[in-house]
Amino acid sequence: MYLRRASIADIARLQADPRGVPDFVFDDAAPDQDLVEFDKAWQALHFMLTGEAYEMGHALGIIAEETPMQSSDGIGSLEYSVVPPERMVTFDAALKALDDGTLAQRYDPAAMAAQDVYLADSFLNEGPEALEYILQGVPALRRFAASCADAGCGAIRVLA
Repeated sequence: MYLRRASIADIARLQADPRGVPDFVFDDAAPDQDLVEFDKAWQALHFMLTGEAYEMGHALGIIAEETPMQSSDGIGSLEYSVVPPERMVTFDAALKALDDGTLAQRYDPAAMAAQDVYLADSFLNEGPEALEYILQGVPALRRFAASCADAGCGAIRVLA
């Protein structure tokens, strides 16, 4: 899963012609500022942020799907959605209010497995390495959220 910073103009252009989404997301991004990758840990991190596997209404729920975009890019395994700028501002404020220690305390692989969070069954046996894997993208996510909020940008979410 990826989040790519997008201005209001970028979002409007991509919604009008979604065929440009793959190039926009993967070819024009600047590391640590414009693009964040979560690998396969995205749903576990979402669970730790919101306490739910699929909750989208929570202030920290931007990792779950927002406004879906249709794409005819020929890559059927990618799903695109839009996180509006105002949601990024809300997310950034909520994320700033949640320190890393508190977030780490929310790690509960048994609860994740009960809600069918992707990879939760493997987390039950991996110990501290699993938590490190899930949290590896948090510093970049914090920078990304602040960058989006400061610039009045939203994001394009890509689930591969």
